[in-house]
Amino acid sequence: MKERYFSTFQLILMALFAALIVVAKITLRLPIQMSGHSGVFWMAIIIVAAGVVPKPGAASVVGLTSGVIAAFLGMGNFGAINTLLSYTMVGVGADLALLLLRKPENLVVAALAGTFGHMSKFLVKWALGVLAGAPVGLVALGLAWTLVGYIIFGALGGLLGGLTLAALRRAGFFAYLAEKR
Repeated sequence: MKERYFSTFQLILMALFAALIVVAKITLRLPIQMSGHSGVFWMAIIIVAAGVVPKPGAASVVGLTSGVIAAFLGMGNFGAINTLLSYTMVGVGADLALLLLRKPENLVVAALAGTFGHMSKFLVKWALGVLAGAPVGLVALGLAWTLVGYIIFGALGGLLGGLTLAALRRAGFFAYLAEKR
């Protein structure tokens, strides 16, 4: 019998993290008017998911699943395709960074993975703006300040996720998970 890549337990955990991303997007709002500020919550949850399910592709599955949920709920300002692609690319970007850097509990790695994942969402927005026919220069000029926000909030979210993983390790969460498998 062929062993599956993700266990049923891991798939359930990833689905819960995906739902948590959507709930966080709906309920948690920072009182600042900067683009990308929700990346603090997104990236923290993505990094924790990648640490709890330590297999390549886990963050991508969480991103895709949260994108499907968010698109189904009609979230986002630019339609379902943008929402689905944005959420998915957050996970794919974080996965690519973690594939190269490993160890999401390392705070530097977590911050870099958070930045790279959140930048992937930014790139989706930029690419869709260009595909929609907006002049490339105008899109780049309008998104320059946004880019700074995405970098800062992605790194902060990654850092928060790394700190959460370290706290979970100290609390014995991973030893508990190992017992339950």
